Amino acid sequence: MSLKLVLPTALLLLPLLLSCDGGGDYAQSESMASEPTTDAKMVSSRDEVSNDALPEKKLIRRAEMRMEVADYEKALEQVRAQVEAHEAEITKESEQQYGSRLENQLTLRMPPQQLEPLMESLAKLAAYVDRRSVEVEDVTRQYIDLETRLSSKREVLKRYRELLKEAKNVQEVLTVEEKLRRLVEEIESTEGQFRYLQQQVGRSTLRLTLYEQTREGVAQRSFGSRMLQALVRGWQLLQNLVLGLLAAWPVLLVLGVFIVWWWRRRRRRR
Repeated sequence: MSLKLVLPTALLLLPLLLSCDGGGDYAQSESMASEPTTDAKMVSSRDEVSNDALPEKKLIRRAEMRMEVADYEKALEQVRAQVEAHEAEITKESEQQYGSRLENQLTLRMPPQQLEPLMESLAKLAAYVDRRSVEVEDVTRQYIDLETRLSSKREVLKRYRELLKEAKNVQEVLTVEEKLRRLVEEIESTEGQFRYLQQQVGRSTLRLTLYEQTREGVAQRSFGSRMLQALVRGWQLLQNLVLGLLAAWPVLLVLGVFIVWWWRRRRRRR
């Protein structure tokens, strides 16, 4: 049979051969079923060992916490200290003021084993904890599925590359290269999903909201800060005024010429 017929046939049968790798195991299990009871006990013991060797669970932990603090600035400094002490990081922060309430929403990422200790430490900083929740998602099956698919696709990739070396003409090379291109794209996509899942499993997420409620409003607590803010606004106003005058110099020039002409004309009349 010529290589032109063998190579396309091998490309078509390659995925089937990969999916049928366990066919021989099935025939062997059938023959073992008719063996004496001693062999059956050995099979049973192997099953027990395999059950004991279950894969480690892959869990994604997400938590939310909302709390009121007595002193916003002091509490925020303490939160940053606790974040550093628990090997965490702040990935997002949003500070807002609603009337007399100053609020900050933070997104924290930390190792899974540090989630509960961090939440306990943060709760001690609160005057009152409004809400606290933890959600755990088991993604073990999805994790193993992506890992298995990656392994299988990489094995197919190796075999395609071997076939590419055996190609004898341009048509065969183009056919194998097209299949390689599609397979590489699938592998890259699966690798991206797998990396994202690993990141979610490897780092837990805590969405923390802390706020301070005051009667007079946070912005009016300090007379010194209000005076400094007024000085800053005045300096900015002066800068804008100077810039505005510079930008309007043609108008000022025409206006100045008109005033000088009008003044001289008035003097002549006198």
